Amino acid sequence: MASITKRGQSYLIQVCMPDGKGDYIRKSSTYKPPPSSTPTQARRGADKYAIEFEQKCMGLPSYDENITLDTLFAWYMSNIAPNRIKEQTQDINMRFYTYYIQPTLGRYKLKQISPALLDNAFKEIQISGGKKEFYTLKDINTLQKQLYVVNGTYRKMSSAGIISVSSMTAIANGGKTLKNKAQAIADYCHVPLDCLFAPIKSKPLNLNTIKKIKQTLSSLLSAATQKGIIRFNPMLNTEPIRTSHMTRPVMNIEQARLFLAGLKKLNNISVRALLLTALFTGMRSGELRALQWNDVDIQSCLINVNKNLDGKNRITSPKTKSSFRYVQISLPLARFLEQYRDELQAYIVAMRGRIADNGIVFPSITTGEYMNCSYPNKVIKNLILGTDISQGLHMHSLRHCFTAILINAGADPKLVQTALGHSSITTTQDIYGHIFAETLAKKLQGVSLSLTPGDSIFD
Repeated sequence: MASITKRGQSYLIQVCMPDGKGDYIRKSSTYKPPPSSTPTQARRGADKYAIEFEQKCMGLPSYDENITLDTLFAWYMSNIAPNRIKEQTQDINMRFYTYYIQPTLGRYKLKQISPALLDNAFKEIQISGGKKEFYTLKDINTLQKQLYVVNGTYRKMSSAGIISVSSMTAIANGGKTLKNKAQAIADYCHVPLDCLFAPIKSKPLNLNTIKKIKQTLSSLLSAATQKGIIRFNPMLNTEPIRTSHMTRPVMNIEQARLFLAGLKKLNNISVRALLLTALFTGMRSGELRALQWNDVDIQSCLINVNKNLDGKNRITSPKTKSSFRYVQISLPLARFLEQYRDELQAYIVAMRGRIADNGIVFPSITTGEYMNCSYPNKVIKNLILGTDISQGLHMHSLRHCFTAILINAGADPKLVQTALGHSSITTTQDIYGHIFAETLAKKLQGVSLSLTPGDSIFD
């Protein structure tokens, strides 16, 4: 603790520090308050200076709680995030901060952010759905006509720095965009905003989304505490978010067979093979799309999972250390992949160099490059349309279907954890605990039926 001694109009600040050799060294500094300071203001200034001097002596940066949360976030994304989290997670953090946190809290100074303020902010975000305004395209034909009038294209808009081709394609397919982006597109087409776009009424966010928003802010403020920018992390005393159990769309055996029958009719051999492999192995979308043929040992019926493909088709390491694994596949699936490999090679040869042969197991059949992450979901949506399969089914649902079938077949939780590449058995039980419970209930029912064939135990 620094000592403070008043000497005339100044204050002597002294700090004793261990020298690492069993002795102590004394460091001192002088604080001179502004001439107009009252005695109370001078003492408070000396106290603050003493704390900062002690921190400096200890090798820690000075506290700077007068900066805004926006400034802190920019520092975090530039200096901390690249060394701690994957690019995909950085993208998620940027989206959550831009859409939800920044409009509500971005201009607050760090010293103003309290647990009570954060609790109120999370409640406001949950009810309002965030303060950002989103818009959706009214009619694709109107956009195309206006682009023709101004001699514009998606690619020209991208070159002009207005919006990327992929983002514009998503908007054209019904996706939402922020107001400033929608306005930029309308300006490019020389028409008013409401000619092309309609606002989307914000809906309350579910608590699971609020929990993710809270995790984003918690990582930011935790880093600020560790680096000595703030003294205390206000997130530690906020109220916990009590999330409800998420209903995960899955297929029963009959529906899975119907789904497989639909896959046979697909002309796109690559996405057909990808979806079938996903259902038979439970592998994640990014793990499958990143696969190279040298990762697949058909003779030994093994797939080596050693990389992942994120939402922007960037190769990264798998999700966790446990996600590095060998996936054992069945002999029928191995034979299917062998036949598919020959079929894919014949297709590439027939294209006469118009698509690349990069050794990718499930490539885009139009380019030969990695398959876009959104394409399998579009295929699934069309496949299940008009069936009794849950219309919310998506690519990751095939992982849940595989797991449900595995558990119902009596698989041990540890075996399920290994197959899925979860870092902890707790993760597996948290996500699939209800299925384990249902399976146990069925087995208990079987015990009862075996012991008591009749209606009563003591008939």
